[in-house]
This record gives sequence, structure tokens and C-alpha cells, in this order.
Amino acid sequence: MRKLISILAISLLSVLSAGAQCITENKVVPPEGETLKYSAYFNWSAIWVKGGEAVFKAEQIGNYFHYNVNAYTMPKWRWIYDLNTSIEAYMNRHTMQPVSYASNTYEDKKTHHEKITFLNGKLKYSVWGDSISSMKTTEVDHPECSYDLLNEVYASRNLDLSQYQVGEKIPFNVFFTSKMTTIYGQIEGYETIKTRAGKTYDCIKCKANSIPNTIFDAKEPVYVWVTNDERHVPVYVQCKIKLGYIKVYLED
Repeated sequence: MRKLISILAISLLSVLSAGAQCITENKVVPPEGETLKYSAYFNWSAIWVKGGEAVFKAEQIGNYFHYNVNAYTMPKWRWIYDLNTSIEAYMNRHTMQPVSYASNTYEDKKTHHEKITFLNGKLKYSVWGDSISSMKTTEVDHPECSYDLLNEVYASRNLDLSQYQVGEKIPFNVFFTSKMTTIYGQIEGYETIKTRAGKTYDCIKCKANSIPNTIFDAKEPVYVWVTNDERHVPVYVQCKIKLGYIKVYLED
């Protein structure tokens, strides 16, 4: 179950892209907000086990969108590996540009903190462990229309996929693992997906290249099925990691 929650968050954003086109209009988060609950399953030998859960919440607070993710290993598996993480991000809801990102992770009896702020073309990145005294901060320029991990999830869902052909590559920039990374997504086709909760959705099937030097199998793409409507809600994720396979389902 190692890195299970990181895989969930990365997978949900990896196949959609803002590309060189800045997102300027929100079509995803309704005024009353949105809550999405996911379950992640890990292939252990010949069986699938539910290894983790994650809840994504979005709401409007004044001039901003506030995004929040809480994810954790299921209690029955914590004796093998214990992971609990919370991620919070803010986006200007008028310009749809990222403002900040912060994550707090407890993993294998260690803590890890990250913070990113965006200001006038500059990206300030800080990381530290158990003590604030260990903080390391860097400041770099970032390309136009680039995002952090969580702001990208919601920005990309606002992309108008109808302007792209099946198989056309869509590049985008996301700051991840302490550097700006380019990921290429593309539309694979259209399918109907039935979730483990028994609900059926008309979906757009997408895929993206895996991120190098992570737990992903770099030779295998990540697949995500999103609803074929304006909101592009991720319904199902499938990817290969170095130790097996992961499947993520929308539960509620």
C-alpha cells in the first residue's frame, strides 16, 4: 500500500491538461461546493484489497476556491504501512490561477510538510520534516499556466475536451517532486463505466505518461475515465506501479 494516496491524487490529475491555454472560467465547482469520495484497491497476488480512501472537497470562500483532500490507509492495513495525508490549496476564482498549496503527510512514522505560493510569475517552495528549523526554501520562475498538484486537479477538469481529437497529445506543467514536470495526456475514446457502488456513467477514457522516478511503472501509462459532461468528474483510475496494479473508484 506504499504511496497509495499519492498515486490516487496524481492519477486523478494526470490525464487532463490546461496546456498552454489558461483556464479562466469555472464549470466544475457549484456554488454550494462539491465532495467526492474515492476508494483505492491494490492488487495483492491474485486478489484485490481496499488499501485506502480519499475525500476531495471544494468550496467557495470569498474571492477564492478552497480545495482540500484527506486521504489515509485503511485501519486494517496500518500494521503493514501507515499513511495519512492532508492537502489544501487556494485558487483565485476570478482568474482561475493558483494561489497556494500545502500538504502535511505522516508516513511510516515520519512527517513531511510542503508549502507552495505563487506570486507574479514566481513560485516559492518550502519543505521540512518534524521541525520547522529543518525548512528548506527555494524560489523559481514558473511557466504561464502551471499549477501545483491539487490546483491542477480542478483547473484541468474545466478544460474543454471537445476541442481535442482522439489520440492528440495535450502537454501541461505541474510542480511535483520539487520540480516542474511536463505530462502529456490524451483522449482514448468513450466508454460506459459501472463503479463498485453500482452506478453507471458515460465517460471519456483518457491516458497519460507515467511520471519518471516515482512509484509508477514508467513503461505503463495511467488511465482515467471522467464523466462526459462539463464537470469531468473522475470516476475510475487504473495504473501499474512497480509492485503491482492500482484501481481507484468513485464511491460517492
